[in-house]
Amino acid sequence: MPRLDRTQDVVQRLRGHWRLNLSEPLWGRSAILALRRVMADEAEARLPHRSDWCLGPDSFRQLLESLTESAQIVSLESALHLHHDQLPRIALTFDGGWRDTLKQVSPTLERLALPANVFLPCPVTQQAWSSWHEVIGEALWRKDTAASAHRLLADAGLPMPPLANGHRDERYSQEIKIYIDELERSHEGAALGMIAESLGNEPAFTDQALDAFSIRRLEQGGLFRFGNLMPARSTPGSLQTLHRLRDSQHQLAVLCRQPLNVAACNSEFADEALTRLAVNAGFERVLTRRAGWLEPPNDTVLLPRFLITQPVANSPGRLFDWLLGKLPS
Repeated sequence: MPRLDRTQDVVQRLRGHWRLNLSEPLWGRSAILALRRVMADEAEARLPHRSDWCLGPDSFRQLLESLTESAQIVSLESALHLHHDQLPRIALTFDGGWRDTLKQVSPTLERLALPANVFLPCPVTQQAWSSWHEVIGEALWRKDTAASAHRLLADAGLPMPPLANGHRDERYSQEIKIYIDELERSHEGAALGMIAESLGNEPAFTDQALDAFSIRRLEQGGLFRFGNLMPARSTPGSLQTLHRLRDSQHQLAVLCRQPLNVAACNSEFADEALTRLAVNAGFERVLTRRAGWLEPPNDTVLLPRFLITQPVANSPGRLFDWLLGKLPS
């Protein structure tokens, strides 16, 4: 059997597995998916240092096609309500407030009349959110920020990053990914967070964030709703974190007619302190990045989400395996 046929056969069997599971295990089930950026160029999104947090237009379409075959894409509110539908309910969430939401995500979802939810770090600062891994990786990749990234890393006494040597290709992207993994093992999270914060103020990053006019425009279209993204490196017991969250809530309430009373965080951690922070800030729910289906009666404050990477979005087999593999036993 040709290799292509074998691959298609595996995908079809996985799809069959998904459909068989609809008869009972997925009856009345709901899940939330977490995405970040959808770039204009598929090849750019597939670069090694981006593939864990970026989708391209093709992989985004593939994700939607795979989901709509066997599930309902619904609003976050609908996903949080108990239901008895045979098809599972899936809600889409986007973290970070990237301008790609307007340029790439919105036209696709509007054409298909599918809802989505976007979580913003701070509605009026016009600055998208990324982890230090993503900011430093992007800064090293871009010609206009690479020198600043090298300088800040050197000043912090961290290992020196790879040099592009005039060639920004897949090999250099892979070297960046290996370097970021090396930094992860250095346990210098505080220093790396400060470097990322400094780099995030560069025009290369601020110009890629949603502005207030675009946020209003998307909300008025009826398919998008906006919520707060918890501050990076937030400390659940910190009064400063609580004040920042309340200020962000106020800004979002001024900007949007129907802001979500749900926040999102960029971590898998889910503990009592985070629950207290959410309650004190007035949030009904906090969406984490702990993978899993929503469990009836959905009365807990901290809820799971499936983080969608580019390889998963681009492969129906991997997507179905990822979702089905997290069904409660």
